[in-house]
Amino acid sequence: MAQGNSPAWLDNDVRNMQYPQEKYYSGFAEISVQQNETSENALNRAKQRAIGELSERVRTKVNSIKKQTDLSIQGSDMEEQFLSRFSTDIQTESQTNVTNSKINSWYDSKTQTAYAFAYVSKADLTNYYRKQIDLDLSKQEAVVSIAEELVSAGKKMSAERKIKDALPIFDNIAYNRDLLTATDAEADDSTLQTQRGRELQQTIEKLRINLEQSTFVYMNCSYESKGHKDDAFNKDPEILCGKIAQALSENNCSITDNKDEADYELTLVTSTSQRSSGQGGEFAILSYYANVKGTLYNRLTQKQTATFSILNDPNAYAAGRDPQDAATKAFKLPALTNKVLDIILPKIKN
Repeated sequence: MAQGNSPAWLDNDVRNMQYPQEKYYSGFAEISVQQNETSENALNRAKQRAIGELSERVRTKVNSIKKQTDLSIQGSDMEEQFLSRFSTDIQTESQTNVTNSKINSWYDSKTQTAYAFAYVSKADLTNYYRKQIDLDLSKQEAVVSIAEELVSAGKKMSAERKIKDALPIFDNIAYNRDLLTATDAEADDSTLQTQRGRELQQTIEKLRINLEQSTFVYMNCSYESKGHKDDAFNKDPEILCGKIAQALSENNCSITDNKDEADYELTLVTSTSQRSSGQGGEFAILSYYANVKGTLYNRLTQKQTATFSILNDPNAYAAGRDPQDAATKAFKLPALTNKVLDIILPKIKN
């Protein structure tokens, strides 16, 4: 905000000489102070406009490469509309979008005018975009390596999340390639690392498709009969097994009848136990507990990842007309299903 002699860069000829268009992108702004506006705010507006013009010229160069035919056919009206769209976009973007750019500003107190000049070397931009492309491709290679390790460790869902989070990076790579092409007339497939990027994208896409085929769970369900009053059933009612299967399906798992294709093997052994006999008075009730023992086995790592036993749980019993009615109601209670899921889902999702 110097108040002395005006800087040389205010002169258009000086700017063109010191920052020639073949070596620099630049933006210049001249802003009159509005009523009740401080000089500081006016300078900030001038800086934003200069930065916007600089960014606009970089983007216009990218567009001129991609849409030369359209611009030549449509003429000045089309170009004016295009620049207007860019101006709208740039208003919400920060200075960091044009990396290594520099900005000078000056305020003329006599005329109450703010000036700003933003510029960036095309060579600096070229080096930056090259490094950024290489960095993003290295990130994708790391993602592939981590995802494959997660799959080997039996953590398919974690691997799938890792792959999905990485997909937008390819948009960044494409964006930086466009800018590199615009700033470096000699950029070729080697500079743009086209082959490396294409192979990485194909690898990640294959991984994504394979992982989206869901996590397969093989279920082995049975009923343990004790041969006395605790037995509400004489065979497996398959109530809990069905509820767990449905819940797993709702959590991106697929139930398979083929053990060989399964990622996990879930064993559930259900049983019942009498809580109250219904005898001993007018208000006595008959009630039964729903019980379950289980294991979760990771077939990829060949390791047992969970073992549980839920026996006579105070939240997993119900009353009924007869033992079967009471136990059926108990097995249908959400509490028992949720307890099993709380144990096995974290193991599957990790």
